[in-house]
Amino acid sequence: MATAAARESETGRAIQQLQQLLGPDNVVLDERERAFFSTDLSFRPREIAACVIRPGSTDELAEAVAVATRAGLAVVPRGGGMSYTSGYTPARAASVLVDMRRMNRILEVNTDDMYVTVECGCTWKALWEALAPLGVRTPYWGPLSGAYATVGGAISQNSLFHGSGVHGTVAESVIGLTVVLADGSVLVTGSGAHRNSNPFWRFFGPDVTGLFTADTGAFGVKAVATLRLVKVPAHTGYLSYKFETLEAMLRAQTRIARLGIASECYGFDPYYNAGFEKQGITFEEGLSKVGQIARKGGLKGIVNAARVAMAGKRILRDVPYSLHMTLDGHTEVVAAEHTDLAADICAEEGGVEMANSIPVVFRGAPFGGVRTILLGSEGEIWIPVHGFFPLSKAIPAAAATETFLAERRALMDEWGIKTSYLTCFAGPEFVIEPSFYWHDELGDFRLSLIEPEFAAKWRDIPANEARRRVALGLRDELRDLFDGLGGLHLQIGKYYPYTEIMNNAPLQQVIRGVKQLLDRQGLMNPGALGLGREG
Repeated sequence: MATAAARESETGRAIQQLQQLLGPDNVVLDERERAFFSTDLSFRPREIAACVIRPGSTDELAEAVAVATRAGLAVVPRGGGMSYTSGYTPARAASVLVDMRRMNRILEVNTDDMYVTVECGCTWKALWEALAPLGVRTPYWGPLSGAYATVGGAISQNSLFHGSGVHGTVAESVIGLTVVLADGSVLVTGSGAHRNSNPFWRFFGPDVTGLFTADTGAFGVKAVATLRLVKVPAHTGYLSYKFETLEAMLRAQTRIARLGIASECYGFDPYYNAGFEKQGITFEEGLSKVGQIARKGGLKGIVNAARVAMAGKRILRDVPYSLHMTLDGHTEVVAAEHTDLAADICAEEGGVEMANSIPVVFRGAPFGGVRTILLGSEGEIWIPVHGFFPLSKAIPAAAATETFLAERRALMDEWGIKTSYLTCFAGPEFVIEPSFYWHDELGDFRLSLIEPEFAAKWRDIPANEARRRVALGLRDELRDLFDGLGGLHLQIGKYYPYTEIMNNAPLQQVIRGVKQLLDRQGLMNPGALGLGREG
């Protein structure tokens, strides 16, 4: 067995090789920077990587991975850093963390065969902006944090938001991948591996592409992705509705989900609504009769009404639950019909129409700053937990969430912990995402993501480890509650259970067998998917 001194020496030689390969500027050794890149939003235990590398091409990435693993160093891929499930935090100090953001080129846009090939360090905002002048986009086209979140990170975590109501999670938009395996070899999936073809199709033989989606980097480092393209719909309807009860809102939301007509459809609880009011996004209850007639006859009136509503009366404090949606169509008639269908459902379930400020703002500026989604309105820490359910379990799962929070209200009040939750769907699947908020030290990473004036304002909030333990314990309890209800998870990372909760021995054997085949030493993001924790 190698001594500690021998391992340290081997690590040093590997770092020197990486510096020669990538250049000294692309190998980060400064301790504070290494700590910065090794930290995510989760407050979970982690090690600090031995170095951070920034490859500039697939060839450089492959050579660097081979250098690292030959030296016994773990390899941990990192995208934009938006993980709150230890997706990229090193489980071992003897790790090379791969900052993918230099690999950000769009390699091919093929509007004849309707696909785009992009390096996985590209952000969703950059991809969307490059495709917009061509009138195309990917079916799923990014999370709200898309100014930072990368294509590869989202595929590893299987994220959802923009376009998910119709097109599902990001994995469903992927048609091929180029993946660097633990030994430095390069695997190509889908029809892009065909000797005489191009990457236009995913399902030629077994779906190998699927192995590398939602794997949180356990099987390899995604270097290049090919995504399906769709034409950008020319028309969009926007709706917002107030509901008195959570159950009524969810009845409407699940009915709309089953129709497959809303590109985005998300619901907020009272705390979320109050937060938007504090941030200056205003609502006005009820559209005028003129506005309703304008919606029936065309979509221009509804957009104009939304803009007027931005200066409207602030009444979010009186909105128990609110539901917001965008409904796209290639023709104005189709978009209007889908909008009317959704409006009728909301009315049938007791909803009251409000000005549609939220969906208009979210669609108009889809990749804005992340402060309002990473922190509370007064600089509180924000950490979510979620459950992914069939639509039939939406109401029971939400009721269980409310019961859980009500039973722990006294504890949360004692410790100054607030909660909120949102609901949405990805195709015919329901997601509930409660969040916990508390005042605590923000740390360098969070501070780097917000505007300087807010960073200066909140930089000195002191650490509160006792309060943090309570909040994180509540989060764990809620995660376990969702697991007990049959919930699944996106963004598995090293936080949500996977191998330990799958009740099928042959499946576990397949997953562990794939890991062993692709990563014999267990050096590819150890701990992801519950694999390779030892070492």
